[in-house]
Amino acid sequence: MDSWLGIGFVLGMLIGLITVLHWYKHHYTPHPELVRKLLHIGMGLTTLTFPWLFDEVWPVLILAGITVPGLMALRYSKHLKARLGGVINGVERNTSLGEIYFSLGVAGLFILSDGDPLRFTIPILLLALADAIAALVGIRYGRLFYATIEGYKSIEGSLAFFLVAFFCILMPLSFFSDIGLVGALLIALLLALLMMLVEAVAWHGLDNLFIPVVGFLLLNALLDMPFGEFGNQLLLTIASTIFAI
Repeated sequence: MDSWLGIGFVLGMLIGLITVLHWYKHHYTPHPELVRKLLHIGMGLTTLTFPWLFDEVWPVLILAGITVPGLMALRYSKHLKARLGGVINGVERNTSLGEIYFSLGVAGLFILSDGDPLRFTIPILLLALADAIAALVGIRYGRLFYATIEGYKSIEGSLAFFLVAFFCILMPLSFFSDIGLVGALLIALLLALLMMLVEAVAWHGLDNLFIPVVGFLLLNALLDMPFGEFGNQLLLTIASTIFAI
């Protein structure tokens, strides 16, 4: 596909998504965090198309250059708030720029992955699905909490992140790599645990930047790791998780 058509497709998807979610919020008054996370999921799943839409970096940089000020305007412009408000700012988080970090994280990941579909897709799935579902589970079912830099997060939400992340890693590795089922299981377990810790310590929306970038760096290291080292790394990761808890 022509790069400019790809840019138009992505922008059209984003505008349509925001419009639909605004309509949904106006007519059904769901929890504000649900609307934000549906936007989060929709944006993430849209960016999964990047390795197939774009052969070069510049279209992704143009998209970031358009979406960052666009989302900032949606947050602060009274005119846009009146028409489409409440989709990204329904939850009062004055110090959070999560939607901005989202765009920057996706652009950074595309540069780092150099268009490799597998190494791009897995961190995006962690960002789009694991992070969003963790937040929703924490809101709905959270009963056990731990302190973070900006307040509290729930153990239930972190466990949900781990479970979703595990399958977001396992399925692509099982079907689209040649490392084998055992290798895929070990990498999925290791990476899901490590990314759960990354998400737990992130603050002010920085998880939207940390998850794709750190997720890529860790995935890259694990894919290049000799098979014999996985046992030691798994024990170290489990010990680190227990220590963090």
